[in-house]
Amino acid sequence: MRWRITASILAVLSLGFLSVSLVTGIGGAAPFYAWGFGLTPLSAGFAAMISFIGFVVVRFAAVQMRDEHEGKRFHCWLTAVLAAILFTAVSDHFLLFWLGWVSVSLSLHRLLLFYPERPRAQLAAHKKFIFARLAETSLGAALFGLWWQFDILHISELSATPLADSVSASLLGSASGSEWIAILLVIVALLKCAQLPMHGWLLQVVEAPTAVSALLHAGIINLGGFLLLQFSPLLTDAPVARWLLAVVAGISMLVAATVTMTRISVKVRLAWSTVAQMALMLVEISLGYYTLAALHLLAHSCYKAYAFLTSGSAVEQRERQRFVQLGLPPFAAVIGGVLAVVGLVTGFVMSTTQFDYVAPWLAVSLALGLWLSTMFERFRLSELVRAICAAAVWFGVYLVAVWALSQQLNFAATPYLWQLDVWICMVLLGITGVYLWLLYRPQSAHSSRLFVALNAGLYLDEWATRLTLSIWPLRTTKSQGVSS
Repeated sequence: MRWRITASILAVLSLGFLSVSLVTGIGGAAPFYAWGFGLTPLSAGFAAMISFIGFVVVRFAAVQMRDEHEGKRFHCWLTAVLAAILFTAVSDHFLLFWLGWVSVSLSLHRLLLFYPERPRAQLAAHKKFIFARLAETSLGAALFGLWWQFDILHISELSATPLADSVSASLLGSASGSEWIAILLVIVALLKCAQLPMHGWLLQVVEAPTAVSALLHAGIINLGGFLLLQFSPLLTDAPVARWLLAVVAGISMLVAATVTMTRISVKVRLAWSTVAQMALMLVEISLGYYTLAALHLLAHSCYKAYAFLTSGSAVEQRERQRFVQLGLPPFAAVIGGVLAVVGLVTGFVMSTTQFDYVAPWLAVSLALGLWLSTMFERFRLSELVRAICAAAVWFGVYLVAVWALSQQLNFAATPYLWQLDVWICMVLLGITGVYLWLLYRPQSAHSSRLFVALNAGLYLDEWATRLTLSIWPLRTTKSQGVSS
């Protein structure tokens, strides 16, 4: 009964938050602020997404924990995590936002230790505990700095609204003074999104129940991107912070995307793909594509929740075995397909929109080109035409979704940095190059050494684990429960 009540409440909250987001966005109604909380198109939309993901996870957990002896305890902490995320999403006052952020981490710690007898679960929770304290300290310092330097206590005062024109002008006019605050917020986002080398705990939380993994990968880890979107006015004139975000997230995307190619376990592959997807979202934010990052956050949350909750399906395994038997398309066909799609997408964008950054459209072109080139060999010509039509439809859906979100969310434009564009393009080409090298030269000596190194995650997690354990040794199971 308690599972049904929780699911029903989350369903109602999801519809309510979604309605508020649409009314305050497309409807033109003013955002609602009261008692330190705020409902804006972004905060209400994020809360609606979390409520929907929570509804799905609770329905799944009700079945998974039906015969579990500690099912009641799991329900209590799962509800606490969801309540803390929603509290954080709608908090407008700095203190409430920070308290909600801390509450999410502490309640999640209990879920990660739901099976405290598992050594990997203890290690993951221990590393997460340390990184979370670093993130909370950095976030507290950034919020305190905003209050100390600009005398503001609410997130809404950062936005370029008529009520905050004077505050926004002071922020934009004192870019050098707010640069260190933006850097602190970037560090918080990198820690929360499990970017390299602080990513190991995310790979080891698969020891927790599947519902926890789904909620973590589909909701909680997105708080880093949500944080930067909420504080996006600070990133506008903070080139150092944007560079830090682009470099760390770009390297994380390169490593995580290539490591994913070498993993066999479904859950581990999904965990590495989460690191890569979060890195891509942070890269989009560093380029100033806030609307695209919001769309990415929404799409990734829905996909990753579905992927984790269906990770045990045997259908996916049969599909993998069926496609393994198919031959690779000719290398020339792959390169030709990629170049053709790149040219088509570039021509379309240059003729219909303002062409600034190349990297986002290069990413779309490479993905579509690689996919279409494989369709040519695996199916008949009629199937290739059908795949091209499907790609065109999805590309159109993407453009419509970006346009709709741009009408819903009002983000300020950021200055163009061509160096960032070049860096991200190099990362994307590097990922594509590694993928093609491992695909077409798997037996070469260089490929074998690269495969071993990537399969080990370049040993970054081992280094981070030794460092964290040397600073704060792992306690026993009994004391670990007390330390949370």
